[in-house]
Amino acid sequence: MKPMLKDFSNLLLVVLCDCVLGEAEYLLLGEPGHVALSNTTVSVDFQYFDGANGTLRNVSVLLLEANTNQTVTTKYLLTNQSQGTLEFECFYFKEAGDYWFMMTQGMTDSSTSEKSAFLKVEWPDFHVDLNRTSKAAEGTFQVGLFTSQPLCLFPVDKPDILVDVIFTNSLPEAGTSQGQPLEIRTSKKTELSQGQWIEFGCAPVGPEAYVTVVLKLVGQDSVITSVGPIDLAQKFGYKLVMVPELTCASGVEVMVLPPPCIFVQGVIAVFKEAPRRPGERTMRLAENSLPLGQRRTVFNCTLFDMGRNKYCFDFGISSRSQFSTKEKECMIIQRNIETWGLWQPWSQCSATCGDGVRERRRLCLTSFPSRPGCPGMSSETGSWAAGGTRASP
Repeated sequence: MKPMLKDFSNLLLVVLCDCVLGEAEYLLLGEPGHVALSNTTVSVDFQYFDGANGTLRNVSVLLLEANTNQTVTTKYLLTNQSQGTLEFECFYFKEAGDYWFMMTQGMTDSSTSEKSAFLKVEWPDFHVDLNRTSKAAEGTFQVGLFTSQPLCLFPVDKPDILVDVIFTNSLPEAGTSQGQPLEIRTSKKTELSQGQWIEFGCAPVGPEAYVTVVLKLVGQDSVITSVGPIDLAQKFGYKLVMVPELTCASGVEVMVLPPPCIFVQGVIAVFKEAPRRPGERTMRLAENSLPLGQRRTVFNCTLFDMGRNKYCFDFGISSRSQFSTKEKECMIIQRNIETWGLWQPWSQCSATCGDGVRERRRLCLTSFPSRPGCPGMSSETGSWAAGGTRASP
């Protein structure tokens, strides 16, 4: 029994030694994942044991790209640094992908791998937005790029962002009567930033326009994020531009402000906003068509009732492949009665004998007697003979 116990004790000691030695060597990541371009570092805990005398010789930790097996950087351990934490700075992680940390001993190709750890790096989340510009009527718009992720302060070789904007005249699955959708691509390079607006010029694709925005690093094929296709008509809508109230002199001008990069083509109708009985429809007074590219139209004042009334204008798209878009705006229109009344009788002659002068007047029939606006004269004079007849000129 005693020899058996002695053999078991020796076996247990060997197992314990193997476990201790196994635990003595490791390479551990502080976090299993990382965000490319972010300002955080990657922490790697290590412990290395040299069974000879405990002194490290030519021990290093390599950072490699897993897909290409190329070394990004190497950090060497001090001869008395058998355990601790290595910090890999944020500027080593410019791209998303898989990375390996490998602890090796030796400086040549014959060096043997001791321990390794795997790191998954993902792109930061970028929010892409579109906005009008003050030059929207001149054919421009803005692309906004925003991320809540604090970004790395690259000391050198700061990466730039490439923004690709792709214009199409229809959705990819819709197609056109001519075949494939028209596609126009434009790009701009910009610096890496947490938030910015970038101005782009419009591409002439027609009365319908869709935009896709693709974000990459300059010189790289990997896509950081992609948004679209975005229907610009649905994103921005159409707006009717008019004054809230006016006094109609000859006509009422109405302008359509279309979405960026879209040509106007539709119909503007006007109707009177008034209380109606249940089931009674609103009667349209007139419709003006807007040919392709035209934004303004004028409605004659004779359409509107005398006095102060509310009228609404309705804009409708001539044709849309996906949906119908309409915009409605109302305004107060004051139409005055501006016409001359009948001439009043002539006044008495200014002379009792010989030639004299008589005068007659007429009233301007208007909604504002204090500010008559009828064209022409409100009075006239003539030479008269004492006998009551008009004198010869």
